Amino acid sequence: MGSYFSNFLSNRTLFFDLFDKAAKNVVDMATLLLKVVNNPGDDCEDIVKHVDKLENTGDDITHKIRLNLDKILFAPLNRNDIHTLASAIDDVADTIKEASGRIYLYNIVDFAPALKEIAAIILKASLEIERAINMLRNVKKPAELMEICRHVKTYEQQSDKVYYNAVAGLFANEKDAITLIKYREILSSLETSVNKCKRVSDALNLVLINNL
Repeated sequence: MGSYFSNFLSNRTLFFDLFDKAAKNVVDMATLLLKVVNNPGDDCEDIVKHVDKLENTGDDITHKIRLNLDKILFAPLNRNDIHTLASAIDDVADTIKEASGRIYLYNIVDFAPALKEIAAIILKASLEIERAINMLRNVKKPAELMEICRHVKTYEQQSDKVYYNAVAGLFANEKDAITLIKYREILSSLETSVNKCKRVSDALNLVLINNL
């Protein structure tokens, strides 16, 4: 019996450590993305390469979570919830990489306020996600965790408004079709990143419902 209990505790530590790393990795990526849009032309290539490297790190973390989930007998949370949460965090990293990659590929140096605003929202939402993930190890205040999830949903709603207003402005004012397409695609990637943050908050809500 002692060995089973020990295995459960070690597995619990392993998964929560990996989730903490995945959440921090997303925050680091969001921080670099915001740096790119606020400092156009300032080492953009190096920053984008760093974002790519961090996205690969996130992939490795997700792979370790899935691999260990297949190996263990006792999971610290519902297995489906672990898989869903890991995938959701990985999706945030993927879309941040996509946004930074498009900024570099399209050689964007003039960032409209909407781009900066959504990038800032991504970082805020990522920080909330990190805070919530860190609480999973020992949830003493589930209501507080649920409130964090509501904050992320609010950020997603704010981002929607900024995005749709910015796209409408592009169609109304931008005369160059190529420039319009470039900015719309970048805005789309940024907005999708916030949507993926909302998906993480949804996954966290499921964790609370199914495991706590």
